[in-house]
Amino acid sequence: MASMLPARLGMPLRRQAARLLLQAAACALVLQAAATASPAAAQGERVLRYAASAEPRTLDPVVNWLSITHQHGYLVYDTLFSLDAALKPQPQMVGDVEKIVTGAGVRWLMTLRPGLAFHDGRPVAANDVIASIQRWAKRDVSGRKLVELGMALEVVDEKRFAVSLPVDTPLLIESFAKPTAAALFIMRAEDAATDPMTPVKEIIGSGPFRFDRAAYRPGDRMVYRRNTSYQPRQEPPSNFAGGKVAKIDRLEWLVLPDSASAVAALQSGELDIYETPPLDLLPVLARNSNVRVAVHGKQGQLGFLRPNHTQPPFDKPEARRALALLTDQREFMAITAGSEGQYWRECYSFLACGGLNENQAGSEWMRGARIEEAKRLFRQAGYAGQPIVVIAPGDNEIIKGFGTLAAERMRAAGLTVDLQYMDFATMMSRRNRREAPQAGGWNIFPMWSYGFELDNPIANVALSTNCTNASYAGWACSPRIEELKNAWARESDPSKRGALIADLQQEAAALVPIIPVGQFFAPIAYRTDVANFLETPVPVFWNVEKR
Repeated sequence: MASMLPARLGMPLRRQAARLLLQAAACALVLQAAATASPAAAQGERVLRYAASAEPRTLDPVVNWLSITHQHGYLVYDTLFSLDAALKPQPQMVGDVEKIVTGAGVRWLMTLRPGLAFHDGRPVAANDVIASIQRWAKRDVSGRKLVELGMALEVVDEKRFAVSLPVDTPLLIESFAKPTAAALFIMRAEDAATDPMTPVKEIIGSGPFRFDRAAYRPGDRMVYRRNTSYQPRQEPPSNFAGGKVAKIDRLEWLVLPDSASAVAALQSGELDIYETPPLDLLPVLARNSNVRVAVHGKQGQLGFLRPNHTQPPFDKPEARRALALLTDQREFMAITAGSEGQYWRECYSFLACGGLNENQAGSEWMRGARIEEAKRLFRQAGYAGQPIVVIAPGDNEIIKGFGTLAAERMRAAGLTVDLQYMDFATMMSRRNRREAPQAGGWNIFPMWSYGFELDNPIANVALSTNCTNASYAGWACSPRIEELKNAWARESDPSKRGALIADLQQEAAALVPIIPVGQFFAPIAYRTDVANFLETPVPVFWNVEKR
């Protein structure tokens, strides 16, 4: 889930240039320190230097399902299936697939393709797959739904395994193929047997790159080396699917938290790829003929505010509707992705926009801010001036901006707001607290998710409404939405699935589990001598070359 564009808009170009000049020296020191810490590159070694939007806090993508951790995961691990450019699941580690329909349901017999081996040299076996599925299913919402539907797993022999369900549904392969939050990465059985709440101790996968633990410097850099034993599929790469051909020998993931330093490094050629350049510096990059700025991932990210459904005033639907009526998506997107509209769009679909399940029905009432109506609804919800606690990350400018603007709009409507900034990791921990806001809990936190993540009703965080409050504190409760999601999960007919999506959107528009603040598209910048960089929403580094 969390990426960032680390700057606010509106800085004049003269300030942009001055900022770059001032930060260039700091950038040089950072890069010089990184170079001093790393061993000299072998003669002719192909090295790619990359700066992401953040540094992973844990290197286990099951424990931590944020997109930054998945970038690491795709370097080290492989998946059974992945989505191609048409968003259709395609086999990856799996070779042959046989679907057997029985009186008891459906049995999928899958065979691992030849040549798969972990980085320690041991061949990937069926028991590694089964253990990985079991660990993933304890944490991932789609995995838990498959277990709820009766998923049974079986090791057939060394290279074959079976997955059975009492119902014939495409959800099984869709879940195995989904790219993030959480992708089904295959680990060694001994690693997968560990507690899914505790990070694995060894980072050993079977993917196209090996993690160089000896070169790892938290807060400074991570290093990945080409897995010379990896045998890619023969199909051409397509989104997350196809042949994963490693064409670089080493990837250096540099931690450059200062955006101006990263932009200066990109301009000078000391950095090859920068995941999220700040929008106020894009004009500077656009004038550099050696740098390309592009948008990868055509579904973008949907920003939203998450109200606490278990604490006043947002335990009342009137207060959630009022919050929505204080939200002008154009304002939120202007501070995030520019006032021109090049990098954003309004979106009122709770399943995001641009995907297979976009539907904006029932949302007409929330389009455009109406302050007086919002005030009336807050009074109707029983709001009497108590502080509304908004928690926001001070170290993530996009999400911080959402929280700051939401606080400003509520104050303008006469509400008392306690806006508390903290680092992103602290906010993610704080949102799990169930205490009252004045006792360390919260009323609202801002967030975003990838559009393709929200396109799937089962994996969609906004539609997590199971009423048990088991996943996270403050989640919404709607037996009707859960009923519709279960029907969608069991349905295989596309037209019937579409009708269920329409009903889901209508129910969500009435419940208001989140307040959508717009869909934005974060540009990525890279040197023009970087070729064949796949346009995946989460950067992956197979197929990419440095010429």
